[in-house]
Amino acid sequence: MKISENFEKKQIKSFSLNFDKKLIRHIQELKSPDKRIKKAMIYFAKTGGKRIRPFLLCRMGLYLDIKPKILDDFALSIECVHLHSLIHDDLPSMDNDDYRRGKLTVHKKFDEATAVLAGDMFQVLSVKTLAESKNLSDNQKIKSIQMLSKANGLEGLIAGQSMDIYMKKNSIIKDIETMHLLKTGALFSLCFNLLLTVKKLNLNKKRELKKIGDTIGKIFQVTDDMLDRWGNEKKVGKKIKKDSQKANIAYKLNRTECIKYLKLIQNRNYKAMQNFFNKKREPLLYMSSLVNFIVNRIK
Repeated sequence: MKISENFEKKQIKSFSLNFDKKLIRHIQELKSPDKRIKKAMIYFAKTGGKRIRPFLLCRMGLYLDIKPKILDDFALSIECVHLHSLIHDDLPSMDNDDYRRGKLTVHKKFDEATAVLAGDMFQVLSVKTLAESKNLSDNQKIKSIQMLSKANGLEGLIAGQSMDIYMKKNSIIKDIETMHLLKTGALFSLCFNLLLTVKKLNLNKKRELKKIGDTIGKIFQVTDDMLDRWGNEKKVGKKIKKDSQKANIAYKLNRTECIKYLKLIQNRNYKAMQNFFNKKREPLLYMSSLVNFIVNRIK
């Protein structure tokens, strides 16, 4: 991945094409007498996706001079967690979505049991990827698996998903923010925190790196909320306005207030990046333009 001053959309498209080949090959290498689950996993991987999480990880890892093979292992592991969460999120007992990215969800393409098991297997594969890495030391494997488990468990994604399902529509914004920090922010933070298992940084740098991940997670989730209320269904690739009866910031604020709220988080993100990169202009410009892309996405 070449370093350039400003993020361009074509860069993430190029990255995604290359990453998807690695992801599908990674799934195909799994051995099992059962072909159905692998088929469902490959189907879902081929439905595409922005691959923002692995892209963020690899870009930041590049600035920290971390070996590409290590970044590949981290990126595959994180995206497997993300894919597990999406398959389960679409299930009838959760969000009950028929389409994702304009294509049938796994439980609609196959059946509900296959979707549950395919989601489970993506979660298993996320840990397996780190545990069997040929690029990490044993100590690095332990630390990275601990981080992954925390971000994906009751201190992260799973707790956030539960809160999202059962939180009342009239919940205050502060409680919704907590849910966002767990459901979405934990995995975005993991994209940056995993790098700390192979790169030593001082305490201040670690704090700023965490702020960068947390604020990008909030930005991504609020943008998602706004797309659910004001997005174009064809461009979004799934049914919109389904969160109108849920605890959702976009349904508590009007569009102008949402934009103002989003700008406030973006300013916090920019300040954290300024502190992290110090006087390095190039990575600051690049990462801030990448965050702008996340803010202005239409799907």
